[in-house]
Amino acid sequence: MENETRKYLKDLFQGLYRASAIGLSLVFAIFIGAAIGYYLSEYFENTIFLYLGLILGIVAGFRNLYVMSKRTKL
Repeated sequence: MENETRKYLKDLFQGLYRASAIGLSLVFAIFIGAAIGYYLSEYFENTIFLYLGLILGIVAGFRNLYVMSKRTKL
């Protein structure tokens, strides 16, 4: 019974790790894209860079999500 519990907990924590890694990867990519866009929009005094950075961050985040899901076979 103890071996079954250890295996269950190991599988549970591996799943939690994968889910949190995928979620954080998505959030950080969007945040980094938005931050770069914000600084460019402040530097050039044009808000289009904020939107471009945000869109590129979203695209990069979903690309990371796709790559990580293929690697972990979700």
